[in-house]
Amino acid sequence: MVQATGIGSGLDIEGLVTQLVNAERAPVENRLLQRETRLTSELSAFGRLQSALAGFQDRLARLDSAADFSGRNASSSDDGVVTASATGEAASASYSVRVDQLASAQSLASTAFADSAAVVGEGTLTVRFGSTDYTPADPGPASYNGFTADADRDPVTITIDESNNTLAGVRDAINAADADVSASIVADGTGARLLLTADETGAANSVEITVDDGDGNDIDTGGLSRLAFNGDAANLEQTAAGADAAFSINGLALTSASNTVADAVDGVTLTLRGVSEGQPATVSVEADRGAVRSAIERFVEAYNGFVRTAGELTRYDPETGNAGPLQGDISARSILDQVRRSVTDSVGGAGSLAELGITTGADGTLSIDDGRLSAALEADLPSVAALFSTQGTGVATRTDALLDGYLRTGGLFDTRTSGIQGRVDGIADDREALNRRLDALESRYRAQFNALDSLLAELQSTGDFVAQQLANIPLPGDRNN
Repeated sequence: MVQATGIGSGLDIEGLVTQLVNAERAPVENRLLQRETRLTSELSAFGRLQSALAGFQDRLARLDSAADFSGRNASSSDDGVVTASATGEAASASYSVRVDQLASAQSLASTAFADSAAVVGEGTLTVRFGSTDYTPADPGPASYNGFTADADRDPVTITIDESNNTLAGVRDAINAADADVSASIVADGTGARLLLTADETGAANSVEITVDDGDGNDIDTGGLSRLAFNGDAANLEQTAAGADAAFSINGLALTSASNTVADAVDGVTLTLRGVSEGQPATVSVEADRGAVRSAIERFVEAYNGFVRTAGELTRYDPETGNAGPLQGDISARSILDQVRRSVTDSVGGAGSLAELGITTGADGTLSIDDGRLSAALEADLPSVAALFSTQGTGVATRTDALLDGYLRTGGLFDTRTSGIQGRVDGIADDREALNRRLDALESRYRAQFNALDSLLAELQSTGDFVAQQLANIPLPGDRNN
């Protein structure tokens, strides 16, 4: 039902009620808004400070263990012959490496077929791995001299039937069998030939292929038997022999089934890439000072980012009166001071960052003297490692523990941000309470003004009646009297 107000008196009761309620709302709403803005700004500021600390802690993780300083860098004087990589287990040393032969994988080729759609035959192919003694045709006929199977590797049997009995079908069946042999079809001018290549290099990774084609003769040159390669029938041509790499380290002759050699020198992996033509290649292994330097530079960069962020959030400009959202906040100031002391204080027996050429400027940030840092890394890398990574007291280890107390679940940041968020949430409750109070006030004002309106209407009606009566009273001298 529409409520009409001010009809009797002509007063703008709705306008008056609205203005009075708004006058009650404005100061309280402004206080709530200011408080919400301040708390939201404070919450955001703690989020930025927490993010800066988390980034700094991430950099500390690259310096808080002795293993972070044990990296090794390996280089070769001839990358065309050998390349190298090293782990922290490798000793700093130089090695003379000569490569006489690269490891290779065995390859076998079939006789020529008309094309990839030509039918080969049906039956089964059984592939075994081991060492093949084979003499290629040079210049006399090829000779299959023997095969020694690898007892640790199970044979693989591949079924060829009417669904895959073409040259292309045999190729696809071999590739799908996961038999550690790759098959392809090569056109050599005489027709299409099936090329089989062992997936792994090395003399002991050669293959033997036996055939059962169901005709009672598994070694002839008809049907699937054309793919036999064993002591009874070498119907495939060995185009490349499986061979071990032959090389030497400091004159010691060695062999490897792979061109990647990871077990010759502790912590060093050699990749053989070519046969030596002249002098042996020199492989040098030394401490990876470049990686340590990069980690220290990133540590300083992250620390400076934290200091600048903290300074911006806690600043106060006396000339303008502008203040950061955490200006005067005891927690923020305490975090900055404690982190600064943890980073710059001396480490017992290992010195301080200043001895590495890392010093603190007037604005609290760190700067690096490149020459002094390089000299310290070159002269005594273990001492640099001790300065950062000594358990419990090193710059990185103690600072990491300090930051963990701030950043972990239930830590200082969790506690502060949860408290601030609770106060922000409480403002919504205050607004609801304000709205309820003003709704009641609006109802009370409207009732009071409506009562006034009724009273004024009665008074106006009475006044009109009195005026009418007075108008009807005869006056002296009136001719109509």
